Amino acid sequence: MAFKLRPYQKKAKEGVKSSFSVSNRRVILCMPTGAGKTVTFVDMLAGAMSKGLTSMILCDRKELIKQALSKVESLGIKPTVIAPGYEQKENSVYLASVDTLRRREMPVVDLVIIDEAHKQTFDGTIKKYIELCNPFIIGATATPLRIGNQTALDEFYQDIVEPVTTQQLIDLGFLVPARTFASKEDFSDVKKAGNDYDQSALFDKFNTVKLYADAVGNYKKFANGKKAICFNVNVKHSLEMVQAFRKAGLKSEHIDGKTPDKERSEILERFKTENFILCNCSVLCTGFDEPSIECVIVNRATMSLCLWLQMTGRGSRTYEGKDNFIIIDQGANVYRHGLWEEERTWSLQKKKKRKGDGVAPIKVCLSCEAINFVSAKVCKEC
Repeated sequence: MAFKLRPYQKKAKEGVKSSFSVSNRRVILCMPTGAGKTVTFVDMLAGAMSKGLTSMILCDRKELIKQALSKVESLGIKPTVIAPGYEQKENSVYLASVDTLRRREMPVVDLVIIDEAHKQTFDGTIKKYIELCNPFIIGATATPLRIGNQTALDEFYQDIVEPVTTQQLIDLGFLVPARTFASKEDFSDVKKAGNDYDQSALFDKFNTVKLYADAVGNYKKFANGKKAICFNVNVKHSLEMVQAFRKAGLKSEHIDGKTPDKERSEILERFKTENFILCNCSVLCTGFDEPSIECVIVNRATMSLCLWLQMTGRGSRTYEGKDNFIIIDQGANVYRHGLWEEERTWSLQKKKKRKGDGVAPIKVCLSCEAINFVSAKVCKEC
């Protein structure tokens, strides 16, 4: 009752186990998007179950719950789901929504696995769990980064396990490389709100004839006919973008958080086998795996490195006949955050901005317009 893990996934398991063995009880498991975090931590859950331990996977979105449930059930395990519409009953394995759990009786468990751990606060449900039973905790995330007023990860977690990097996954053949093309649009005039751009102000920036035409034109120029996912500013922007693609003779569909489940399922099912541009506004950033995606259009700007990597990573999975994927960055994000495949050093501590900090320098090929590292002597695309 276990998955056949890749070498780096086995390394992840051993790393967490080793950290727990030296008295750490709360550990971050950092694995890039596409590395198979869910498979890895569900395999850990199965291992705990085989030793008679009780476990819980904690998620903050229904997409993540569905993804985890599918993996757990594939091992023949029938968990108790703590979420709207499910009956809560005693079990040795639980799969819970953070929002639902805070309103329910919390089951005592030995191990808690927190998906998308970089987003969770530590003063509510999780704090109550430590007070209740002090379980071992694995915080799974591709981007262990905290910014602004968020509590630093090192105030809760005691160690970080990072078994593999994005570039190593590409070199090993578990992810495909990206070809990146980017706009140089200036966003310095867009108002900020919290840790990112103000959504209303950002929509006003993008809601112009020119930028709709640019998105369509760049898709036709760099990825014409390829299956694409397009991330937009908000629902209205996504719907308008669909119309712009359709007016240009391109097939496009839209989903958002309020799309009825039946309609959403039908669109996603068709997307598996049909070639079109699927527009959304951040609902498909996490818990959505479609390996056949050949192009990611980031049709928004963001100050969040986490969001940038989540969006671009949707196209990185391997698929038959797919040698690479294309990133079309309409928000000039690559100049803010660096290339998707850039090597990054993660830490539990919050980094303070210092002079000289920043992303690896990049340059645009004058021939094909692809983005390269400045250190590249020849364009990787030409």
